[in-house]
Amino acid sequence: MGRTKDEQARLDRGNRWKARGVSDLTGDGCLDMMFVHPEFQGLGVATQLLCRVEEEALRLGFRRIYTEASRTARPFFERNGFSVITGQIVEKRGHALENFLMEKLYV
Repeated sequence: MGRTKDEQARLDRGNRWKARGVSDLTGDGCLDMMFVHPEFQGLGVATQLLCRVEEEALRLGFRRIYTEASRTARPFFERNGFSVITGQIVEKRGHALENFLMEKLYV
């Protein structure tokens, strides 16, 4: 799913635009990416992005969304109703990284 300007929280800084954060939901319900610019962390941007992702997932008829959350992101997703399915070690660019496969079900 491509991102639209409406899906990306932005801030006008003079003549420049700086993305506060971005997120992406794939066609199979994966929250594939979520990033919040360090200047805007702790201000609710990730929560707003997640709400938009969830709205889109429900609009598309998904009964579940899932993500592979880092150790740092895991508490955020747990606070927002996600459950850990499993911990896993994945290789990215030759480095072993721990993350958590998490899901949120919609009844």
